Order: sequence, then structure tokens, then C-alpha cells
Amino acid sequence: MDSPEYNLLISLALIPLVFMLQMWVRQRRVRRRNEAGQQEFDSLGATLISAISEGLAVIGSLILIIWIMGAILRYLFPVIFNAQ
Repeated sequence: MDSPEYNLLISLALIPLVFMLQMWVRQRRVRRRNEAGQQEFDSLGATLISAISEGLAVIGSLILIIWIMGAILRYLFPVIFNAQ
């Protein structure tokens, strides 16, 4: 199950998830903007929950991008990564 083809297939299947996470964060930020272009929150708790959840989503998507690129490069250049 650790073949390069399997990793490539999984990584290609995760690309839409990365886009969905990034778009989810972007849409939430756009919906919070007022007429002046500043973000508005209802309370401090909402601010903290939004910052933590959106931060984790962005960090998770960046980790997925790194893993996807690694799987693609390992598939394309197996000699460099000593893959079987």
C-alpha cells in the first residue's frame, strides 16, 4: 500500500480538499467585512474561535500541499528519493 502510484492517487484526490479549505476560509473572511472593509465579530469568543479554526484550516491545507507535492515529485523522480 506504500507504492508511489497509491501515494500519487491519494495526493491527487486531496487536491480538491485543499481548495475547499482555502475557499472556506476566504468566504468566511469576506462575509465578515463591513462597508469600510474591516472585519466585524459579535464577541471576543467568536473572534477567538474564528481565528483558531481558520488558522488550523490554513495550516492543515499548507501541510497537505507539501505532502501532495512530495508525493508527485516522488512519483516523477523516483531515483532522487530512492523510491522502489
